[in-house]
Amino acid sequence: MPARRSRQPATDREGPGEDQLSRHGIRRGDRQLMVDMNRNLVLNVLRTGAASRADVVRTTGLSPATVSLIVSELIESGLVNEVGEGKSSGGRPPLVLRLDDERNYAVGVKLMRHVISLAVTDLRAEVLYSELVDLAPTKVSPASVLEALCAGVEGATTRAGVGLDQVVGIGIGLAGLVDADTGLCRYSPSFGWRDVPVAAPIAERLGRPVLVDNDVNTLTVAEQWFGRGHGVDDFIVVTVGEGVGAGIVVEGRLYRGAHGAAGEIGHLRLDGEDVACRCGSRGCLEAVSSDGAVRRYLAEAVERGEQSALPGQGMSTVTIAAVRDAAEGGDSVAAAALVRAGRMLGLGIASLVNLLNPRLVILSGEGAQAGPLRLDAALAAARERAFAGLAEDVEFVVDSTDDEAWARGAACIVLGELFSSPIHRSVELAPIARREPRAMAGKG
Repeated sequence: MPARRSRQPATDREGPGEDQLSRHGIRRGDRQLMVDMNRNLVLNVLRTGAASRADVVRTTGLSPATVSLIVSELIESGLVNEVGEGKSSGGRPPLVLRLDDERNYAVGVKLMRHVISLAVTDLRAEVLYSELVDLAPTKVSPASVLEALCAGVEGATTRAGVGLDQVVGIGIGLAGLVDADTGLCRYSPSFGWRDVPVAAPIAERLGRPVLVDNDVNTLTVAEQWFGRGHGVDDFIVVTVGEGVGAGIVVEGRLYRGAHGAAGEIGHLRLDGEDVACRCGSRGCLEAVSSDGAVRRYLAEAVERGEQSALPGQGMSTVTIAAVRDAAEGGDSVAAAALVRAGRMLGLGIASLVNLLNPRLVILSGEGAQAGPLRLDAALAAARERAFAGLAEDVEFVVDSTDDEAWARGAACIVLGELFSSPIHRSVELAPIARREPRAMAGKG
């Protein structure tokens, strides 16, 4: 099982009387923490591109001796290598350093009810290989699903030409309530799980650090580190598809809440709505704005005798792309269903804008394929219902996703952990060169 680092302030290793970093309650005498923080500074310089030791000194403000020690450790660990000589300013040319993308990788997994999406990425989140693995309908028990997931990771890394000993960590995203600190799935609507350990058995089986989070949170981390949210301190990712959810970044940090349940906007109750939701409640945002709601609106219209090019029977199999095509082809019933669901989604977004006052809202998820009819209606409702014109100061963007994007997002929670400050780190990602994969455990 991967070593976990507490989110609580570090303990005093130097005895009383030391100065404190008051913002975090961390004593300056905690030498290992300071070493880790300095190491993080160096890593983040190299994350932006190749640099010499002198460049790192200038950028970080660390002493040449400190940078030299940290770089030596990073080279030994296999995270950094020397790639040649840089330009000389008069004297011996400096050696150029860069992250070693040829020996260090991350694996991202999006776990869904009928399929597992996997992606192998480099340290810059560029996807080197991705694939979909079908999950048998009968495989819903934790043991069966996690076995299939482990086999999928082994297969994907093999086909990518990457050894498990080269994997920095494995990130897993799934819908539901996930406690990222413990790697526990508290509730999965797709599998019917409650309080199922996910990270520990996979880490034990594969011998790699494992991070597990809500799937929308993984997508949000990807946006924060490498996407539209990069450099934005306060933003929200709203996803719509078969479900509706949100990822929240406040003051530059992903906000998960006390038990990982922050962002479950799909289960906000809307006034005047009484449609049954799959969660067991009624009138939830998800029940009236998701892809399932679009299909229900279509079916109800056809039952009333309205004419549509889409079939009245078997509406549950109709894709959102097909609904969009019909609407853009002049099908007024399809268009009305998209607009109605979009408006309901906008009401939920307005609640988030009123509550959190973000600078940016990113609309994403499979349902973004519905196009401008749904999304324009959502944005119009959000602006109409936001308090005192708050939405006028919010930038709204659409970022469509596919299965590979979700898996890449899961890989990004590993990379985010690798490059995050040790103060906020939840899992210790051990240096690659010092870790060996454990012997494969039997099926369980």
